[in-house]
Amino acid sequence: MNPNLNALFIGLAGATITLSAYSQTLVSPTQCIGVGLFVLMFGLLVREGLISL
Repeated sequence: MNPNLNALFIGLAGATITLSAYSQTLVSPTQCIGVGLFVLMFGLLVREGLISL
């Protein structure tokens, strides 16, 4: 699959995790935001070609 499309899906997943921080009760909002930002950074690294899937 195209790396740009992979990065888009990873970015959408990260944004969803980050935005769901205050509407879920499984983990604390701080942890949820941290994980979401980590996923967004992973998507950026995929987009830049530093990590290939």
